[in-house]
Amino acid sequence: MSKRLWILAGGIAVTVALLLPSIPVMAQMYNPDEDLPKPTFIEKSLTKLGRGMGNIFFGWAEIPMTFDRDLKKGKPLGHLLGVSPVLGTAKALMRTGVGVYEAVSFPYSDKKTNFEPILEPEFIF
Repeated sequence: MSKRLWILAGGIAVTVALLLPSIPVMAQMYNPDEDLPKPTFIEKSLTKLGRGMGNIFFGWAEIPMTFDRDLKKGKPLGHLLGVSPVLGTAKALMRTGVGVYEAVSFPYSDKKTNFEPILEPEFIF
């Protein structure tokens, strides 16, 4: 082999020898329950306010979403034109009402109050 190939091979060998000890690195364990800070009362309260405002402003979207969901399920035309709008309107009223409740009640909670969402999914979109 030529001298350049020996130098190149030696350079690669040195690089591999230097990088090899760094391969068996211990992976850092990640547990979000322990590693992330717990949300404060104010953060939970503001999340509840945001969820309530989102449900107030976008509660109406339950109507077309119910129609779309039923359409994708393959429901017949009579169901899509008769049941879906009524069901969507009921869901929209329920989501908007829950939004009003959460927006009004967000500052009036004690520390033992549960801030979990009342409806699932938590946000419409």
